[in-house]
Amino acid sequence: MKTFFKVITLAAAMVSVSAVQAADTSKIGVVFPSKVMKESPQRARIIKQLEGEFKGRYEELQSLEKSIKSIETKIKKDGELLNKSEVTSLQRDIEGKISEYKLKRKAFEEDNRRRQGEENQKVLSIVSKVINEVAKEGGYDLILNGEQIVFSKPALDISDKVIQKISTK
Repeated sequence: MKTFFKVITLAAAMVSVSAVQAADTSKIGVVFPSKVMKESPQRARIIKQLEGEFKGRYEELQSLEKSIKSIETKIKKDGELLNKSEVTSLQRDIEGKISEYKLKRKAFEEDNRRRQGEENQKVLSIVSKVINEVAKEGGYDLILNGEQIVFSKPALDISDKVIQKISTK
């Protein structure tokens, strides 16, 4: 029985040593996706594209806002010179424009948020593919999300390699 336990203990020790050796040969990398997303040239292109896409609607909102302020200024400035019906008409005009402004602003914000999400998903897909390419080219066995781990050595960070490679796409 003692021999059996010695054999089992020896086998367990050999397995643990080989597991440690296998772990020593593993190549691990860490990537910070938010850093990659922020510094990717695709992100800058998306921002410009969305600014162009929503420019007309944004300018329309600004124009509506100026119109509201102009009418408010007119009421404050000329309110005493205008008769009650003119003041009431201007106040109704302001209320209508404010309602229109709120509706258009809400639609603008929702559409803008939706489009940003769509475009971010496209960039995230590209980032994911590039991370896989860098991992394969570098012979990495494991790539960890740096934002999900508590600590890693800076030498394990491959974010800059990913950013460099994504810049060529």
